[in-house]
Amino acid sequence: MAKIRQYHHHFHFSYTTSIKRHLLSIAIVTFLSLVILYLVIRFAAPENTFNIRAISWADIFLASANTLMRLFIAYIFSVVIAVPLALLITSTAKIEKILLPIFDVIQSVPVLEFFPVIVIFFAIYHAFELAAIFLLLISMIWSLVFTMIGGLKAIPEDVRAAATVFHIGGWNKLRYITLPAIFPYIITGSLLAWGQGWNIIIVAEVIHNYIPHGQASQDLLGLGSLLINSFAQGNNSLFLTALAVMIVLIGLLNFFVWQKLLRVTERYKFD
Repeated sequence: MAKIRQYHHHFHFSYTTSIKRHLLSIAIVTFLSLVILYLVIRFAAPENTFNIRAISWADIFLASANTLMRLFIAYIFSVVIAVPLALLITSTAKIEKILLPIFDVIQSVPVLEFFPVIVIFFAIYHAFELAAIFLLLISMIWSLVFTMIGGLKAIPEDVRAAATVFHIGGWNKLRYITLPAIFPYIITGSLLAWGQGWNIIIVAEVIHNYIPHGQASQDLLGLGSLLINSFAQGNNSLFLTALAVMIVLIGLLNFFVWQKLLRVTERYKFD
């Protein structure tokens, strides 16, 4: 009993205070980033349209901001949905036996199969931004869900036993045991999800291909639409510029965000 109490004391103070600090920092940075990106896009390019033949460096900057905004918003919603979904799937053996194969089949279907239906639905309300974000969301979420499921299954039995002995349940169990345990898997899943997002953004911003009698003017300003439309029109300089900007952004995010978070996750792994 003394050993369990000592383990619980270490787990409670070391694990939870550290994860609170890091999650709070991530939340603040993400919130401020979204606010800045929203203000830039809302006031600098409210119509969100562009002319591929007259692209300036300011347009490329706005395209980068737009793309990052869409990815950030889709990612946040993906995490918010994925956490309770993973908890639901693993809540009981019976539920897992039913839901896991269903979601496994759904995530196996290529996300682009849904895109025409999504675009046509949102086109009724002229909500093309929501169509792009929704497509990104369903492309990102499965990497998060399945890595979180792996994290939930990797929680050692002695930790589960300690939670039972000390009557830790509900919110306290989620806060002190579940979230710290799956934190490394959330970061790993996030890295994979963003990789999926960067792949899909190239298609998600080129809306006109999926609208009956659509025109390029209906596309969303972003790095993905710049890449597709510049290549289609033989504008090699713009294509290479947009490609270089995308590579730089991916590299910066990987170096300054994901690599640092991956190092943080070492503190939360069970030995």
